[in-house]
Amino acid sequence: MSMQCVMVFIYRFLADKEPVYLLLKRNPQLGAYWQPVTGFVEKNEPLRQAALREIEEETGFHHPRKILEIGYRFSFTMEDIDVHCDVDVLAVEVEGTRVQLSFEHTAYRWLEYHKARKTLHWDNNKKALDLLHRSLQNNA
Repeated sequence: MSMQCVMVFIYRFLADKEPVYLLLKRNPQLGAYWQPVTGFVEKNEPLRQAALREIEEETGFHHPRKILEIGYRFSFTMEDIDVHCDVDVLAVEVEGTRVQLSFEHTAYRWLEYHKARKTLHWDNNKKALDLLHRSLQNNA
């Protein structure tokens, strides 16, 4: 089966204008690795709406300041459930630091770019973060 998926990096700016990124640790049943918000796009759901729904469900954030399309897409297969995912990557800027974790996650961290990159498990997540960080620095 093939599904449309979304990955959303949540970021905010520190006082010195450096971005920090929110990473979530998946619960042990889901792999116990660190990643940004992820989820399935529901049937006939616009991508941005799916991104907003997923960040609200997984972190409690409402009404981000900005939504960015990273221009990066990748695919992978979840072998345990035989689902192929085509993933579009977006990013959202938020205010505040308070996170309300869903059952899917056990911890969260706000990390500067280099620490976030080292913490991410998957190479496609690292590439997406690289693209986002470069874009944020170019537009600073």
